[in-house]
Amino acid sequence: MVTEKIHDVIIIGGGPAGLMAAFYCGTGGMKPVILESLDFLGGQPAALYPEKPVYDIPGLIEVNGQTLASTLTEQAMQIEPIVEFNQSVEEIKKENDVFNIICKSGKVYKCKAIIIATGKGAFSPIKLNVPGEEEFTGKGVMYTVKHLSDFKGQDVLILGGGDSAMDWTCTLKNIAKSVTLIHRRDGFKAHIGAVNQIKALAEAGEINFHIPYEIRQIEGKGKVEKVTIFNNQTQEEKSFPVQSVIICAGFKPTSDALKKWGLQLNEKGFIVTNEICRTNIEGIFAIGDATEYPGKRHLIVMEFGEAASAAGFASTHIYGKGKGGAEWWSGPKKKESVTI
Repeated sequence: MVTEKIHDVIIIGGGPAGLMAAFYCGTGGMKPVILESLDFLGGQPAALYPEKPVYDIPGLIEVNGQTLASTLTEQAMQIEPIVEFNQSVEEIKKENDVFNIICKSGKVYKCKAIIIATGKGAFSPIKLNVPGEEEFTGKGVMYTVKHLSDFKGQDVLILGGGDSAMDWTCTLKNIAKSVTLIHRRDGFKAHIGAVNQIKALAEAGEINFHIPYEIRQIEGKGKVEKVTIFNNQTQEEKSFPVQSVIICAGFKPTSDALKKWGLQLNEKGFIVTNEICRTNIEGIFAIGDATEYPGKRHLIVMEFGEAASAAGFASTHIYGKGKGGAEWWSGPKKKESVTI
């Protein structure tokens, strides 16, 4: 089924980057359409870590993933975008400066510009391929955390050197019976402040912290019961009981769809962008975790800036520099005051 209307801009993905792109498109006078492959908005914060505290959003000292997703959704809805759920994009074709976005559902959407904000929705977790990992996935082995209460009274092992591993360690130390963090080297991808906090917690005896250690084997009967780790320099082994293993080794893109769309990807499968968010195809822009460029850090705060830039570039592509769209946003509707 073809949607005959030619939209200004279609945003593929309804996570933080996509929602902010929609907001900035709306404030720039465009009427955006959001195509979301799931049946809800909010992306990774809502789907993967709804209860995880997030500390790096400007103006918010602390907010959990679900609240952040809900707030961003509410903000984007002010400009009244068209939202289409359960629409997974299969193919993109360009004809006479108009893009045809073909979805697996059979629907086809037409637009003048595209902003890709697929995020980690098009990614899969990096697995370690250690004995027991596949067997116990979903039975104690996991790659993200949804409900903190699941870890109450447990012995938990966390693997990783990025911000997620640090954040989960700090969050779960007051919930789990014990938390052990391991990393395969003494260098970290996480923010230096988070690393220093982890080291301070280890020195205070609040967590167990081992580097350079990796997982040798995960064992149990029907569910995780024990893990063996090893020092990758001395080969020294340590075994101890755990009920949960959280692997924070990152995500890798499943880039088959992106290749099919004709986008230039780097060796790691990320979309290559120039001038922050321009792709190799004129009129298609990409933002958020699906992209990579020199100096890129995969932080939500960077996605917000990219979203604003992409909206500006899309407007210029459609209407010309400095002109903007026709449907100017007059600001949020004022809530009626209540007199008690």
